[in-house]
Amino acid sequence: MKTLLSSSILLALSSISVSAYSAPHDDGNWIESYSDPNYGSTLEQFTDLDEGSRWYYNLRLQATASAGESLEHNANKIEASLRLRGKTMFTDDLGFMGDFWLKARENYNQEDGVTTNAYDDLDEDAAWENLIFGIESNKYGSIAYAKHTSNWAIFAADIGMHGQFNIQGEAGGKNAGKIIYKNFFSNNLFVHTSYDRNSDIVGIDIGYQTANIYPFYPDSYGIYASVHNGQPSLNNGYQKTIIGNVDQSKDIKSDTDFNRHSDDLYTYSLSGYKQFGMNGRFGSVLAYSEREDGETKREIRERGYTKGGLGFSASATYEYFPENIEGWGAAVTASHDEFSDQFVPQVYYWFHPQMRMWAGHVFTSHGEESTQIEFQIDY
Repeated sequence: MKTLLSSSILLALSSISVSAYSAPHDDGNWIESYSDPNYGSTLEQFTDLDEGSRWYYNLRLQATASAGESLEHNANKIEASLRLRGKTMFTDDLGFMGDFWLKARENYNQEDGVTTNAYDDLDEDAAWENLIFGIESNKYGSIAYAKHTSNWAIFAADIGMHGQFNIQGEAGGKNAGKIIYKNFFSNNLFVHTSYDRNSDIVGIDIGYQTANIYPFYPDSYGIYASVHNGQPSLNNGYQKTIIGNVDQSKDIKSDTDFNRHSDDLYTYSLSGYKQFGMNGRFGSVLAYSEREDGETKREIRERGYTKGGLGFSASATYEYFPENIEGWGAAVTASHDEFSDQFVPQVYYWFHPQMRMWAGHVFTSHGEESTQIEFQIDY
């Protein structure tokens, strides 16, 4: 896999002229649009726009309540987070960049009416959501130490209700100890590669995009091809997942609590997004990892893991935004894989662009259905 990573980086870079710079419509390889004063609250003491330096922060309060087919099976959480992002330039081209996102979380969970995680007076847990820092070149991209995901392109489907990523993403999610290279070139080519120094898991994304995924620029789009050699995962009903490439008899490390069966089991995906003005957004991921012979789908569902991959999966979401991002909106997610089908209708109310509330119901062909309500304020 290390050979594959090196070859992919060289192939991507060889297709770009030496005069390529970061895309003119986006002034950061990692911290998108960091110099735009409309993004977050500026820290004036660390900002010098004439030198191309700016740091800003955001605050977020999010509450989520979900329940399975019985209200006695529920999970609830409150999260408060502080996120500091920005870049300080050393030269006209090089700078130090960082993304420091700290979350405090309180959970309250019940199973069959029995409390399994009690209320702890908002003092249960605090941890890094993102811990990213490194050196960024406007010309050659950024290289960073990171607590983050193996692949970036999975966020093309980050639309709608949280937790509905049914895309065979790496099961470990965001993990520390990663070295990541990322660049968005002026010819719209996008490259993201990651290496986890603890588990040796590698992720690669190569794509074409007219804007970075998250700023939600009108009429922007992106398409990406990705691969990772970690553990693919899928939803398996309420509060359950299926994880591939698991083998506790092996000593091949992973980013989960379960060792990998192989470091040569690859999960491939094709993903993309399309923004329709400021009225709607579509995101989709097709993924494939080779299944192990001799295991039935029922056995894998009941066990929750398999030595092999998870076969073929497809997931797509469309979200409608109201005019001026105020008022009622809606979203729908549909996904299919070799273990279940899911359909998730959702309804939103945007009080203003920084405050919204939404609810959705997860219909699934296998596993427990669920309902989820969320509220979020960003500042």
